[in-house]
Amino acid sequence: MQELAPGISYLPSQGDVKGTCVLLHSSQSSNAQWKMLQQTLSSEYNVVGIDLLGYGRAPEVESSPHFRLQQEIARIEKALTPTLGEQSLILIGHSYGGAVALKMAQQKHFNIERVVVYEPVSFHVLEEDSPGMQEIRQVSDAMHGKDQIECTRTFIDYWNQPGYFDALPERVQQGMVAQAAKVALDFDALLNDELTLKDYQQIEAPVLILQGEYTRRSARAVVKALSTALTSATVKPVQAGHMGPLTHPAEVNPLILDFI
Repeated sequence: MQELAPGISYLPSQGDVKGTCVLLHSSQSSNAQWKMLQQTLSSEYNVVGIDLLGYGRAPEVESSPHFRLQQEIARIEKALTPTLGEQSLILIGHSYGGAVALKMAQQKHFNIERVVVYEPVSFHVLEEDSPGMQEIRQVSDAMHGKDQIECTRTFIDYWNQPGYFDALPERVQQGMVAQAAKVALDFDALLNDELTLKDYQQIEAPVLILQGEYTRRSARAVVKALSTALTSATVKPVQAGHMGPLTHPAEVNPLILDFI
């Protein structure tokens, strides 16, 4: 395994190479969430595992109300271009990582062959007065509170179920609370990105959008909006919630593999 930058690893295929997959994780996670998928992919694909800023082994990011997705992408491009600049890439992203993947595909700085996203939380495509936006604004406002434990509880329970955070081991809770400030920055980036639905129409690569059957209104609204804008998009349901790639990899990973 080659480290292209702190928190960005490159694992060449163990056999004949079908392509290069770039894995992008959700907020409050790291590239480790894709461990099972990475093991399967590595037999036929080169795999780039990315810890997004503030997670895993990636650098921390200073708190700022102007943090944007482009800061994630600039770091990724700087690390990948010297090694993979001429290769076609398959982007695979979940939630926050899905939003990063779609913005990368829209910018076309790389040759993007395909894109797979599980509930990309590109909240900026929603109308401000829509129910989905109003719902996620409440969560975002809570994440910018002073009590980091309560912030984290709100975030984790929203994407899982009430009481989920309190049922976790204390060690896991502490790790999540330590990342609360970065989660707040993720919300700033997702809500304030400049791309519009019309901009996303510029994505030419085939896109698979995976939609959890038991998800939240905000995520469902984003998928619906993107599916109308992306002419090359296919939407497939998964019998899971928003955290499907972690809770139901046996259902999610085969859909990814079939598409790529």
